[in-house]
Order: sequence, then structure tokens, then C-alpha cells
Amino acid sequence: MSRHIVEFNRVRSLSMTVPNHCGFNRIQSLQQVFNFWNSNDHHQNNLCPLAPRVESPQDGLLPPHRFIWDQSVRMREVDRLSKAVQIPTTVEEHMQDPYSEEFTPFLDFQGLLQSLFPLTHSQARIDHINRLGLVFTLNGTDHNLKPLLLAAHQDVVPTDNPSEWTYPPFSGHFDGEWLWGRGASDCKNLIIGLLSVIEDLLAQEWHPIRTVILAFGFDEEIQGFLGARSISSFLEQKYGRHSFEFIVDEGGMGIENLVNDEGVSEKGDINIIFNLSVSGGHSSIPPPHTGIGIMSEVIYALEREDLFIPLLDETHPSRRRLECQMRHSPNYVEPWLADILQSTNYTFAAEKLALSRGPEFRFMVQTSQAADIFNGGVKGNNLPKHISALVNYRVAMHQTPDTVKSRAVHITASIARKYNLTLFDFREGHTYEGNNYLHLSTENSELRPSPISPMHLEKDAVWTRFAGVIRSVFESVPSLKGKTVVVIGDTMPGNTDTRFYWNLSKNIYRWEPVRTGKALNIHATDERIAIDAHLETMTFYYELIRAFNVQDDSITQAQDKQPSMEDKTCTI
Repeated sequence: MSRHIVEFNRVRSLSMTVPNHCGFNRIQSLQQVFNFWNSNDHHQNNLCPLAPRVESPQDGLLPPHRFIWDQSVRMREVDRLSKAVQIPTTVEEHMQDPYSEEFTPFLDFQGLLQSLFPLTHSQARIDHINRLGLVFTLNGTDHNLKPLLLAAHQDVVPTDNPSEWTYPPFSGHFDGEWLWGRGASDCKNLIIGLLSVIEDLLAQEWHPIRTVILAFGFDEEIQGFLGARSISSFLEQKYGRHSFEFIVDEGGMGIENLVNDEGVSEKGDINIIFNLSVSGGHSSIPPPHTGIGIMSEVIYALEREDLFIPLLDETHPSRRRLECQMRHSPNYVEPWLADILQSTNYTFAAEKLALSRGPEFRFMVQTSQAADIFNGGVKGNNLPKHISALVNYRVAMHQTPDTVKSRAVHITASIARKYNLTLFDFREGHTYEGNNYLHLSTENSELRPSPISPMHLEKDAVWTRFAGVIRSVFESVPSLKGKTVVVIGDTMPGNTDTRFYWNLSKNIYRWEPVRTGKALNIHATDERIAIDAHLETMTFYYELIRAFNVQDDSITQAQDKQPSMEDKTCTI
């Protein structure tokens, strides 16, 4: 540890610092930062280069920004999204039969889509997967080109207490700026935006050269086993493995001043269930340690022993984000960031940045642990015989579900010995009778961290073009005009339907093209989205489809400019 303290002090002596409004210290000399990197065999020009902008193709179609300034389009989209939000397509864990009456609202929702988008429904092939999954296919004329896959999900999370909402959660209320309701930003806005763009293109008699596919699952909020998993199997059987140019789904949000995060990887996911069986009895004669007490000790130990260690190694996508902040927003990063990124002690680097930037960064580089469910007992005078707890883990890129399971066994083994319990560690297919045992199991949904999508500008043409479209669109929208958008990849701490799509493409981008602060309270009370942000999302989809609707790899590139210091705003 002392070696790193010396390194930290060396950087502090190199750069005189002054406070700024972002809570970090401002580096006095940008040149000193570049000198530091160059002294360590890094070259300034190779540090976070910008993707060339991709301008609209000369295809005779209407300009993209009319979605933003045309008032008739604005009010039409308000109407469409409001009607979509009004249909309560909620899902809960127990809903495992797509033919049950509980899924009836999804049929209503799909009927609404058919009425709102008649051209799409008449000209696209529509496959209903596992009854409620929707796959729209617009076949291209060049079958040698890999299709595009644009995804979203129809389902929404339930609402706890509708009376706490400013407007009823399924009213789809529009106040002139915000459209309120469950699903307004997660993610019926994407479904309505995508279908609106396709409907608009078809109204212009557009004919795709490259096949475009829209895939809408219906149970993403309960892990997607009914919807996205079935859709993935359907698409892989039809097109084959790695058959798509890229996949775009919901995910990281969104445009943050200069730095724009893309989810190019996802953390893993595992639920561990702890089942404890002990002797019951009357509460008037309790044992020294009740079952609830023992299970509480298990949770207590999990939260305090052998804690997960963060890691920021050379392959982690977050390193790219940090390098981009170093180059494109150098006045608003920690004064020691350059030194930390040169350290070969990847745990020290991750921990220092986590302490500086908080939990949002920490759980990009560290496995998270959350005790979510605890059950035991039915009466105030009866000692429970069976107690269970569920603990959720989001697995960091440098670990696996097996790492998490091994730790759980190690920690609970000593507790089992202490209370003379038999420990069954993830053994499947056994029936456990009697008392005095602790059984650890999973929900058969272990998910390892995802592959990292390629994002090298000189080697990965798909990423380069994709990032260039983002720059072209968002650098020209009224809300961000004059700013420079830096497109970078990072890790999603949660999971999306793309957990089932790894076999379909190596280029998976989990990103919702919405400005930060313009989609609020996802999964919470008063969920809403600014209609301007929704229209910007449509503008992006419109340009993205057009940019890849080509027969070769040529793209029109605008002359790039490096951002000046006057362009900068705080992006940390």
C-alpha cells in the first residue's frame, strides 16, 4: 500500500489544484496530464479517439429532425404513447403461463399496436412467439447483409400504491412536457418509437436493403424466460448463430453532457436461496437460538465476511470511460486519475475510484449482494420450523456465479457447524426430510457476465458506424447543439433481454437513447418521460436504420473537429 501512496503524492505535487463546482479538484495544466501519459508510452492522439460522424445518406427520404420540430408529429406521439401506457401490461414472478387470463392486457396492447401502426402490420411479417412475443420482420433485398435487431419489452413492473402518484399510474397523463405513467420510460417509449419510425419509413415507400427485425418480449421484468428466450431460439433457428449485424436493446441511459455510455457488457446474475429447517415448538419455551435468529446470522455474516473485491483491470469497459473523461473532460476529473489508471494494482485503483465516485461506480467493478426476501413464521406464539431467504448477486466481470456460490458455502459452513446443522450445498434432485439442516440452492437461472462487445474504432466497423450515428444525431438536436458527444462502452450493472441474445451477434448495445434527467423514476412512483426526449429517440432510430441500409461498408463522414475547452461541461 505504501508504494501507491507515494505514487499518489507524486501526482499531487505535479498538478496544482483548485476546487470546482463538480466536487473534484481541477487540474491546472492539461498539458501536464498528456505529458504524464506520454511518459508511460501512451500517445495523446490514441487516447479515446472520436468516431467520425455519420451523416444522413442521400436516399431521398425526409429529414430526421422533423420528428422534433413538427408539432403534428409531437401530438401524434403523445397520443400513441399515452394510449400504450394506459394498458396495464404488468408482470409478476408467479406469472408463468402466457395463456393465462393474467396476460389478457397484452392482447389488448397488441391490438392497440395494430390500430396505431397499420402499414407496419400490413407490410411486415409478424411472428407471435410463445403466444405473446412479437417479432416484426421487414425483409431486405440484399440477403448477404446481416439483419439488424432492435429490441424492447412490452411488460412493466407493478405499482405499489397508486394513490401516491401525482397522476394515476395508467392514465398516460401529458402535462405539456412530461408523459406520466408506468412504462412511459421502461420501455413502451421504445416500442412506440421504433414502430413509429418504421411506420414513417413505410409511408415514404421505403424499401429496406438490409433486413430489419423488431423483437418485443413480454416478461423482461421477471427475467425473460417466456419471451426473450423463446424469441432468441426462434431467431437462431431461422438465421443461425452470430447472424445479426448488431442488436440494440434498452439499457444504459443516456446522454450525459459530453460522455455517452453504451452498455457493451452486462454483469452476471444469480439468486441464492437459503432454506433452514429446525425444530419448532411453542414460543413460551424457545431454544437459545431460534430458526429466525440463525437465518439472521447467516445474512449478517454474508454482509460482513469475505466481502467482494472490486477490480478495474485493463479489459474492463469502465477503463475506457475513464480514459475518455481524461481526454475530453480533463478539467473535471480527479487530479490523481492519470496515476491511478497507470497502476498495476487493479484492486487499489478500483477501490480508490469507488470511494471517490460512490456506489454507482463501485458496482460497475464489484459484485453486489442484496438480501431481498426473508420468510419465516405464521403466528406470534409458534416457533417457525422452516425459514428461507433469497439473496441476489450481480456478478462483476472478473468473477462467476461459481465464485459467489463457493463464498456462500464457505461462510455458512461455520454457522452450520456452530448450530449442529447439516449443510447441503447446491445439491440438486434431493428431498430433505426432518430438521436441523441448511440447504443452499439457486433458481436455475445462473448468468455469467456477458461477453464484451467489440468497440475498437480502427478494427470494428459496426461499432464505429454506430457511434458515428449517435454523434451525428445528438450533436445536432436543439438540446445539445454545439456540444461534442463522446460515445464509449461500459458495463450494465443490471440485466436485459439481451441475456438470451449472446448467440445472435457479437455486437450488442444496451442503450436507451434518452438524455439523462429526461426519463425519471423507472420502477418507482411517478415514472415519466419528457416528450422531447422521446422524439429525439425516434430521430436516432430513424438515422440508425438509414445508416445501415447500404450495400457496402462505405459511409458518409463529416469533417471532425476536436472539442475546445469552451465546449466542455462537467461529466463526472
